[in-house]
Amino acid sequence: MSHAAASGFPELTELGKQIELLRIQSGLSKQSLAKQAGTSRQQLWRVMTGKSELTATLNLRLADALQVQSLTVSHAQPATAGIPNIRGYLADSAAIAQSIATMPAGESGRALKRRFLDLLEDCAMRDGHALDAAFFELRRRVLAKEL
Repeated sequence: MSHAAASGFPELTELGKQIELLRIQSGLSKQSLAKQAGTSRQQLWRVMTGKSELTATLNLRLADALQVQSLTVSHAQPATAGIPNIRGYLADSAAIAQSIATMPAGESGRALKRRFLDLLEDCAMRDGHALDAAFFELRRRVLAKEL
């Protein structure tokens, strides 16, 4: 069983990770993104976790809501394709801290923050991008219950 499944959080697909990063960068809630894309939050979550296929129509509506050309992820296309300035975002600890600040407090919020930081670290590792010390200081502060 994966760590994500063991912790009670379904694992996001590469497409789901891409949608989540774009959603956070855009400052949209899942509910708001779903509404703008003309779908339900539940259907959006099913697409992000691979339980439903991303239809061409929903792809276009999500891409429009997230202001990118396409969300299609294939083996030839890295998961970060279509994400504007992901390297810049990963290098900008202040932007990451700002994203974390919008997340809920308490244990559930802290779990979300840890997952978010894990997701960013996965993207950085996959793309060969080194994270700076400030990123790991953010992680330390989340784990220490300071954020």
